Amino acid sequence: MSVLGVLGRFTLIYIVSIIIVGLTLNYFGIGSNGGVNIGILLGSIFWVCSSFAKKNGRYFERIEKTKVVAGFIIINIAIQAFFGAAALAESGGEASGSVLLFSLGFVGFLHAIAIYFIVGVVKKSLLKQGIINS
Repeated sequence: MSVLGVLGRFTLIYIVSIIIVGLTLNYFGIGSNGGVNIGILLGSIFWVCSSFAKKNGRYFERIEKTKVVAGFIIINIAIQAFFGAAALAESGGEASGSVLLFSLGFVGFLHAIAIYFIVGVVKKSLLKQGIINS
């Protein structure tokens, strides 16, 4: 699997998971929150990084890791912006664009930190399981 394959798979899994979990929570009358979103994000990253290691018999090299982490951050912010813009449009003027931008920046920063660390945690987990050597 290539870096582009990892990013494509992440995008698909992340979007589908957000939609399915959102619809499920809405069906049961439960409001979505940041904890659910970060759980989906981290689970999606764990899944695709583990798949990369299993298919390639190794983990990301340094340059690949940089590309993957940057890609995850960009994709995450783009998806958050899309869903945020949809929520803003649906609010009918109750919320402002500047609040959306601030939220994207703040949440994007926190998610970027989480993304960076989870990619490292996945490697440690795979090493413990003996799936990769180093």
